[in-house]
Amino acid sequence: MKKKNIAIILSGGVGKRFKKKIPKQLYKLNNKTIIEITLEKFVQTGFFEKIIIVSNKKIINETKKISGGKKIQIISGGKTRQESVLKGLKEAKRYNPKNVIIHDVVRPFFSKKLLDKILKKLSTKDCVIPIQKISDSVRYFKNNSYIDVNRENLNLIQTPQGFNFQKIFNAYKKLKKNHTDDSIIAYNNGIKISVIDGERMNFKITDKKDYELAKQIWKENKHMDIVKIGHGFDVHALKPEKDLIILGIKIPFSKGLEGHSDADVGIHALVDAILGALGMGDIGEHFPPSDVKWKNKSSKYFLEYTKDLLLKKKYKINNIDITLICEKPKLTKYKKNMKKSIAKILNIHSEKINVKATTTEKLGFLGREEGIACQSSVCITKND
Repeated sequence: MKKKNIAIILSGGVGKRFKKKIPKQLYKLNNKTIIEITLEKFVQTGFFEKIIIVSNKKIINETKKISGGKKIQIISGGKTRQESVLKGLKEAKRYNPKNVIIHDVVRPFFSKKLLDKILKKLSTKDCVIPIQKISDSVRYFKNNSYIDVNRENLNLIQTPQGFNFQKIFNAYKKLKKNHTDDSIIAYNNGIKISVIDGERMNFKITDKKDYELAKQIWKENKHMDIVKIGHGFDVHALKPEKDLIILGIKIPFSKGLEGHSDADVGIHALVDAILGALGMGDIGEHFPPSDVKWKNKSSKYFLEYTKDLLLKKKYKINNIDITLICEKPKLTKYKKNMKKSIAKILNIHSEKINVKATTTEKLGFLGREEGIACQSSVCITKND
């Protein structure tokens, strides 16, 4: 299916209603420009052989900087929307597509599901348009006229819009009059229109009020972009005449864990999980065992350091899941205190922490009681 589809993203506007020198597609939502957000969604679907951005000449260099990739092609647009679409269609013809999707760059809140519906329907239709029925009352208001308008058959037209490539291309080659969207051009050239339900969130950022609404939506749905998960694993050998410390709790036992620091296998795995979620390497990079200053150091220090990294990067912990693996000692009765210990260091509620203990059914070095292992997972999100 992918090789039959080309996307044309229209980015030729200069945002006159913003009354700013910067075009609205270069405004940012959560540190990403609107054009980046829209483009990333198209790329991530995997539906398209090529994505053509039709850019305003004034911002074509900025567009090239943020729009790399083999699938992406950038061309300059025309003076009107229709001229830009035609230039995009001429470029798309080189790839001999069956279908073309045309989309306004400043509609960043469309979903992959909507694109999928359009492309599936194009397997049997020549033109597929998302629409939204008008639910508010409609009035014609000018000068002293205030006239009720029947909204029953009125609809809002959205992009992305899907077309049989050759048919919409032929329609554009005949075009003599400007229109506000592509579906009316298709209709005026005898192409049958098929409609699907649009999406309420798929609004067009036209003026500053729209932009403020977009920022609020993005803020309230941050988790879409900033949920991160990390995984950590550690293992230490058991050694006589050493204290056994796991997850910050000293446990009565005839052996302890061997290591450069206090060898707290639980905290080490947890630190690695958090560092993994942050994309900041592993515990050995931050606290190399070759450095004598970490000799016999309490692993609580390592976890406090990692907590500070979380705060610095403005992330918070959603939940932690820890699995301790050993034959002996039996750890079940210590789990509650372990949770309290970790919660105190990280300054989070103990309900966000889960500690499990299991064995390897006497298999392997853990089954022979030669060591203790731990694996940990953590989920973090951006903290307002």
